[in-house]
Amino acid sequence: MYPLFRTPNRLIATLVGWSLFSAGLSTLVSGITDIPLARSLELFAPAYFLWLLFLIPNYYLCRALPLDKGAWTTVIGTQTVILLITALIWALLGRGYALILDSLSETVPYLDYFSRALFTNLVVFAGEYEFFVLLHYLFIALQRGRDLEQQALQQELLTSKAELRALRATIHPHFLFNALNVLANITDSEPAQARHFCLRLADFLRYSVAYGNRPTATLGAELEHVQNYLSIERERFGERLCTDIEVDDNLLEIPAPSLMLFPLVENAIKHGIDSCIEGGCLKLRAEAGDGRLHIEISNPVDELGHKRQGTGIGLISLRQRLKNRYGDDATLQTCREADLFIARICLPLP
Repeated sequence: MYPLFRTPNRLIATLVGWSLFSAGLSTLVSGITDIPLARSLELFAPAYFLWLLFLIPNYYLCRALPLDKGAWTTVIGTQTVILLITALIWALLGRGYALILDSLSETVPYLDYFSRALFTNLVVFAGEYEFFVLLHYLFIALQRGRDLEQQALQQELLTSKAELRALRATIHPHFLFNALNVLANITDSEPAQARHFCLRLADFLRYSVAYGNRPTATLGAELEHVQNYLSIERERFGERLCTDIEVDDNLLEIPAPSLMLFPLVENAIKHGIDSCIEGGCLKLRAEAGDGRLHIEISNPVDELGHKRQGTGIGLISLRQRLKNRYGDDATLQTCREADLFIARICLPLP
């Protein structure tokens, strides 16, 4: 909605202010062109309200031609053409209005008055048009600032929710039961392996809890986190779970949102490989190309196997976090290809 009409108070203030402006400008034109004041008000006050109808749509033109994305020559040229067109249309409509008044009065030369003040009115209209262009760009800049502030607050809220969700996921009774049950089984028979298992579990929990204070991590840290998770789950799945991770060492220091990979890997295990009777292989690929980081995670899916009902919160939250952080420059896409479920992340490289 037009900024000046978003609330009843703004609408009333705009109409009252424009009425005073129309009356004041009619008085000014009357003094400049020696037109009687009463006739000037009758002729020009309604015509000046027509200006407002021409100036309001310019707000949407300014939104379509942002100063920070378009060339200045394009913005200035387009605004100039629109100014000339609207000035011509207003002159024609004003002349028609003057002809109507002329037909209703045999003694007052309204058409002559309009022609006499036409140049003055066009100069004022041009100045008013440019003023509204600046005013509209100011409104857009203020709105963008508020949107960025709101996105920052939303990102902080989503980060907190993701942190709580990650913490709940890591200390979920079912997860802890499985992990502790595996630990109990290998403690007596393989104490060295049990020690390594405890270290991996501790690292996994430490990263999940501490990430709330680090909204940004490196791709290497993210990979280490999911590898800890996979190593824990591998103890439970045994040979049913295999992993294939290919990431260039040059990409490990690239910054990325914390816990970006974990929800995807967790979904791949819970809703993919766990549904397959014989298990499957989780594949993770990361590569750079065209100035972007491409990450792909795939897992097999068995339609006949056991499935856990998911809520989709993890994907929705991650997709929103990427949008808040990168805007339209980042994407998260998921699809089914044959018996595989594939998740693809695309991020801009710094």
